[in-house]
Amino acid sequence: GYAFDNIEDLQRNRDLERDGTELGLPGGRTLIVRAASDANPQWRAQGEKIAAELRRLSNARATNERVRVFLARKYAELLVRDWRGITSKGIEVPYSVEAGEAFLLAADDAYAAVDAIVYETKNFRGQRIEAVVDEAKN
Repeated sequence: GYAFDNIEDLQRNRDLERDGTELGLPGGRTLIVRAASDANPQWRAQGEKIAAELRRLSNARATNERVRVFLARKYAELLVRDWRGITSKGIEVPYSVEAGEAFLLAADDAYAAVDAIVYETKNFRGQRIEAVVDEAKN
């Protein structure tokens, strides 16, 4: 076989895709997010069902809000693994699928940040990504 020099920057990091990387959000909040890729066994197992439901919603001309309700649950269940800095009344909220789903539905920019990074494996090459929060989008 061939041994190529210095190609690490051209290779996927399937461990990070599977185990998650830090997604930095404003205000010192961090989500640990897995990729929506074949390297994530939970996503791989449900990917076809999720794609079919997204097609159904699209064909039904579902609102963006309806799509978000569906995806927030899937993201909380299959992609967000943990978090830091998410508080309620000053107390750190432990991560659970239910709490994650509620947070992604309440925090528009957090949902948009997860949605923007999880499908691109290039985002899972380093230990941390900072969310780009577009201030102009309301």
